[in-house]
Amino acid sequence: MKVLGIGAHPDDIEIFMYGLLSIYKNEGHQVYTMIATDGAQGGKITGKKLAKERAKEAISGLEKLSSPIFLNLPDGELGGELGHKKIIKENILKIMPDLIITHSENDYHADHKSLSLITKEAVSHYIPILYCDTLLGINFNPNYYIDITDHYKFKKEAVLKHKTQDPKRFVSLFELMNSYRAAQCNAPIGYYAEAYSFIPSFPFSDIREFLPAPLKLRPFHIENKYGFL
Repeated sequence: MKVLGIGAHPDDIEIFMYGLLSIYKNEGHQVYTMIATDGAQGGKITGKKLAKERAKEAISGLEKLSSPIFLNLPDGELGGELGHKKIIKENILKIMPDLIITHSENDYHADHKSLSLITKEAVSHYIPILYCDTLLGINFNPNYYIDITDHYKFKKEAVLKHKTQDPKRFVSLFELMNSYRAAQCNAPIGYYAEAYSFIPSFPFSDIREFLPAPLKLRPFHIENKYGFL
């Protein structure tokens, strides 16, 4: 199976979907990564110098998954021109993936929202799209939870490669978010899960066969003086 992860900025793939992509890679699937913008506005320095550094960081961060495809569209302006849609669609069709993973249209960042909508329009009903969690899960209702516990350390290593972004803050955020998602499945402390959303539509009403095994649920019991309820 060919799986394509598309992030709006360098480091988005690592923060939001690295665990799942790492599982696919480990299972022998073909994993592709694509970065829509150059990230030139996201740092203490801006412009071409920052874009160049962030590209290097992304190559290093994603080295265990794939060589990222850089579209180099303008950071903070994604979707502002009709040509952006054409570039994104053409690059998706060059790969023709069986599954796409990208941002939710309910995400906090305008570029994330734009990429989500552009991707959905580009592939129509021909390729299923799995939407990744938003930052701290705000305005996101997942229906799939993927156990990434065994891949957590690789995700952390990948995020920390993004030195220009003060990456420790993002490690703290995804640790909080992924441990919370695992807790929602009643997983023990020390487990991590990435949450995803899929909107069924023809002909993809159910994509469970495309996904890794979910977290194993533990029975939930409340004990009183008479025994378990």
